[in-house]
Amino acid sequence: MDRMSLPVLLFISLPEAMLVSTIGLLILRFKPTLKEITVIGIFQAICSYFIRSLPLAFGIHSLLQIITFSLIICFTMLIPFKFSLLAALLGLSIYLVVEMVSAPLLLNLTGLSLSTVLSNFWLRLGFFLPEALVLFIVILLIKRLNLKLPKSWLDLMGANKSYMLKYVPLISLFLLQFILIMLISLANYLENNSLSKIKTFISEPFILILMTALISILSIFSMKRIIDFLQEEIKLRTRLDYLNHIEELLRTIRIQRHNFNNELQVVFGLLQVGAFQEAKDYIKKSMEEIANTSELIKTDKLEITALLQTKLCLAENKKINFKVKVKTSLRELPLEVRDFNVILGNLIDNAFEEVERLPSDQRKVEVELTKDLMGYVFIVRNYGLPIKPEVIEKIFEPGFSTKGEGRGMGLYSVKKLVQKYNGDIQVKSDANWTIFTVRLPDKSGLER
Repeated sequence: MDRMSLPVLLFISLPEAMLVSTIGLLILRFKPTLKEITVIGIFQAICSYFIRSLPLAFGIHSLLQIITFSLIICFTMLIPFKFSLLAALLGLSIYLVVEMVSAPLLLNLTGLSLSTVLSNFWLRLGFFLPEALVLFIVILLIKRLNLKLPKSWLDLMGANKSYMLKYVPLISLFLLQFILIMLISLANYLENNSLSKIKTFISEPFILILMTALISILSIFSMKRIIDFLQEEIKLRTRLDYLNHIEELLRTIRIQRHNFNNELQVVFGLLQVGAFQEAKDYIKKSMEEIANTSELIKTDKLEITALLQTKLCLAENKKINFKVKVKTSLRELPLEVRDFNVILGNLIDNAFEEVERLPSDQRKVEVELTKDLMGYVFIVRNYGLPIKPEVIEKIFEPGFSTKGEGRGMGLYSVKKLVQKYNGDIQVKSDANWTIFTVRLPDKSGLER
């Protein structure tokens, strides 16, 4: 590896790390601030300076730089390492594609050798500036054309690690192609090394550009396959969830019907012996269970009713006092049922997790589905300790969680879906209740 001078560190390595990290994070739907990108660039430039000065075997320098780059992104952005590693690899892949196209063309145009360019700061800066301009244009295109990975893929990565294992072969193919691009790039910067045959083969600009283009096409193809498989997996899981919800609802209705005759006999027996208050209390308890199920049917959406019924059963198992009030039909709901269930299911699950910390007699969660002049209003409130204001400000950020590593994508998914349908979500928290309120315009509001 060539030693990095201070001017190279400041004017090449620093902006290079900033551009590469910005590209990777934007593709993954993160929105880094200028301060965060600057911090990433500074620390990565410093790490590169020291790594390049180490007497290590060929290729080890690059591997260490990738690892440090991923760790720096991870700790600066406060996101899981798997996201930071993917951001680093995506950004570096695009950067190396740009470099492997621009470097041969510039060398051909100038007639200079690579050793001459690397030994002269100004020449090196002159070669870097066109690459930096292209990377900046790439950033603008990502923002303008919304060239980002599907949110469903990120949700699946954040929600369950085991599903990603199914796609290791395709992910490995993508990473292998990235490594090939890196090795081809590094071979051009070395003389009299073990890769001299590769260097000789790719010395012709046409061959180099052709190989880069082919590898880039293969990379895009493999990534598309991964995304397609993940989206298909999500669709299948959604259908399976719906079937499970419906089966659970039908099972509950059958149980209630089966128990009804027995309950009538108990009430009749209590009345015969004059235990009127006991009979009243017994009927009240039975009616509450039936009323909860009857309330859910008012949604006029089987999938939503099934979801709520499943949550009722879950609440019963967790000894949570869970109340549902359906004050409007959801037949004309202006969003896909799957998206609604993701929103409502995540909010209910979060509320359950919060009240589980409390004594069983204080575990209270309420859901209200209603409608006003502006559209639909969905409220999920749970009893418990208040959320700190500084936490509320970050609660919808991707990867942010107070519950440990690998969490923090649920509320982020909720907010993105609400915004997708031009809605709004608010959080209020005091000494008694934490309330999430989702407002979505009806179909007429969406048309306007």
